Amino acid sequence: MSEQSMTWPEGKRCAVVVSAVFDDGMDAVACAPDLLQRSKSFSVWKYGAARGVERLCRAFASSGIAASWFVPGTVAGQHADLLKMVADAGHDLESHGWAFERHDKLSASQSADLLKRSRDALEQLSGKRTSGFRLPAGNWPRGFDRLLLEAGYEWSASLNGDDVPYLHPSRLVEIPVHIELEDRPYFQFNFTPAFPKGQGRIPSYDGVLHNWIAEFDAYRRFGLCYVLQLRPEWSGTPGRISIVEDLLAHIRGFDDVWIATGAMVADWHRAQGVAPPPTHPLHVFDTYLQEQ
Repeated sequence: MSEQSMTWPEGKRCAVVVSAVFDDGMDAVACAPDLLQRSKSFSVWKYGAARGVERLCRAFASSGIAASWFVPGTVAGQHADLLKMVADAGHDLESHGWAFERHDKLSASQSADLLKRSRDALEQLSGKRTSGFRLPAGNWPRGFDRLLLEAGYEWSASLNGDDVPYLHPSRLVEIPVHIELEDRPYFQFNFTPAFPKGQGRIPSYDGVLHNWIAEFDAYRRFGLCYVLQLRPEWSGTPGRISIVEDLLAHIRGFDDVWIATGAMVADWHRAQGVAPPPTHPLHVFDTYLQEQ
């Protein structure tokens, strides 16, 4: 689908999805298991539950925005009251796996079990349907779109390769995400163990805001789907929350922008019924196999 042919509800010029990823440090432990025995270092990630989640929710409420929160099933059990507050505020709870597992290392039956357990836990907590999924770690397994559908999911926000939603062969909707619209590459930092390796990061806050606004302005210009990805431990600090507030105020300054949850965008795109062309990046691997 070309950029010019992408349409949005009510003649809107582009779409914006604000998402939050709340792993409660499971992503860091997956890389450095000894963090569990190092409370000083691990407290960097635990800050999200202590302060960041509520601060993000206040920023979203001030902007009148409903966000899509991606949460592992085990985290939902550990922070039930906190996430019930998120759901009661009008946000969607979507799956980020069960315990930060790598589905490319699991059998299909193992994956199916964890996918269903995560969805059930989130739905029981929120009282609403969980239809979206974000791959927690590893690579996208071949045929994983069909496995997600069988487990009750309808869309994913895991892959790249485009700036607008597209359909997998199974008709699972993919809402592409991009690292430049994520906070972690800018702000994740810890001394021991070194996150990131080689250190660096924590750039100018003005620089990050400039990047995110420049990306939004370009997405709006070309009629695309802008997906912001925030983590409460990185963007929920007293200083950085102002970046989020300023960005959302900029986005809110345009009346031709459709601000929607991931589930809303997926429902809209599925109704359009447009399959990606054979040249789409989704088909690159299959094309490669056919050429061998």
